[in-house]
Amino acid sequence: MSKLELPDKWSLVHTAIGGGICFIVMFVISDLAQGVMERILIYFGVIGVIVFQEQFALARSIVLFGAVYLPGGFFGGLYTGYKVEEGLRTILAAPGVIGFAILTILTYFLGQFDPSSPDFTYRLLFALLGNIIGSYLGGYAMNWPAEEEATEEVGKLTLDLKK
Repeated sequence: MSKLELPDKWSLVHTAIGGGICFIVMFVISDLAQGVMERILIYFGVIGVIVFQEQFALARSIVLFGAVYLPGGFFGGLYTGYKVEEGLRTILAAPGVIGFAILTILTYFLGQFDPSSPDFTYRLLFALLGNIIGSYLGGYAMNWPAEEEATEEVGKLTLDLKK
């Protein structure tokens, strides 16, 4: 069993910067995505679906998972995967967690953190999972091993029809 290697100082700095990138992308896209989703509902004349609060809360959380949290984690992981080469398995979850923590703290201080809302659990769970999954996807996208094409030599085949 190999000994666990701790990341160096610069890896931690780049991980924190990746977490900041994750937060900035989520912060910019979150209001935009919610506004676009509301505009789509109004355009199609189905704004009344928000009456079904629990189901709409789950649907909104799933849309935000794909439109906000995955890209946020992806861009944070992309930066981290570009700058950090050693120990990616242990460090790639950190940008997503850092971005999630900063966004949660900011929404708390802005007064948008409401534990009594029907989508509170969904938002926290999907935000954390989306950031971590996106961070891993972005980090490994930068360090994906280059697949080399294997060329095989084909031998000559002759057919003898003189029997």
